[in-house]
Amino acid sequence: MVTINDIAKQAGVSAATVSRVINNSGYVSAETRQIVNRAIADLNYVPNRHAQNLRRGATRNFGIITSSLEQPVLARIEPFMQFANDANYTTTLFNTYRDPQREIEALDRLKSKELDGIFLIYRTNEWSVIEPYTQFGPIVTLHNIQRDDLDIQSVFIDHYEGYKLILEDLWQNGARSFINILGSSRGANTKRRIKAYFDFCEEHEIPPHDIQPFLDITNWERTLKAINHLDEMTVKPDAIITHSDQVASFIISQFRKRDIKMPEEISVVGFDNLMISDLMNFTSVDYSIKEQGRNACRLLLNELGAGPYELMPLRFTLIKRGTTK
Repeated sequence: MVTINDIAKQAGVSAATVSRVINNSGYVSAETRQIVNRAIADLNYVPNRHAQNLRRGATRNFGIITSSLEQPVLARIEPFMQFANDANYTTTLFNTYRDPQREIEALDRLKSKELDGIFLIYRTNEWSVIEPYTQFGPIVTLHNIQRDDLDIQSVFIDHYEGYKLILEDLWQNGARSFINILGSSRGANTKRRIKAYFDFCEEHEIPPHDIQPFLDITNWERTLKAINHLDEMTVKPDAIITHSDQVASFIISQFRKRDIKMPEEISVVGFDNLMISDLMNFTSVDYSIKEQGRNACRLLLNELGAGPYELMPLRFTLIKRGTTK
């Protein structure tokens, strides 16, 4: 294996001079730099970046860990990566595919100093497994952190407020029977949406519908099953609220094939305000997805002393289009 000493001997300079050339630090004359670079090329030397990172104690590289790469995830990743790039940091993406061991392997990169920090979008392991890694570098998450003993910051935004925003607007425009197409029953966002719905029903003195047939609607097959259940209902709803634009787009496409008029016969609302909601002209809720990604990067940079970066406020905005009154 070629070493710095080999390059120094080949170039006729000191090992310290070679180190300055490789790390682009300190003064080296243009002529000497050229001689050293020629020696590096002749000997086919490749620096051991991992060893360099260990010596410096920094990699200028952030990890992004997620359990899937659905559109709402990608919508957060891109602005995170762009902000990191602007701050002269690189990023490494880890998709665990919901495998706990893959997540641990990604977290181990923080422990081995291959990463300076991690943006944990969707976790697979328990917090008791993840939290000890914070001793090796900062971790920022999308999850709702409700425990004071976790040294993990979050860019979570409470979906209770966003869901009430939708319900109140639909109510003001004449809707009285609501169906909620909900995501994972284990998710904090789903639980907060359900609470918002039941609180709304109590405030307006209307009976809530049965949540169960419309819970855990996380793929096309389950969405179609939910639509079939709607067909079987004796009393039809006049409004459907979905947990994502992807689910809303599928429902809307099915309704249009059946010539169901929106919003005349039924209103449909998505959640995310992704490009597809604009392309298909349906109402959706914007909740600062891109700014969540940027804020995650700002938090990591601040933790590493590369700031201070001011966090931007996250808010819900109902973007009304052609599927609601």
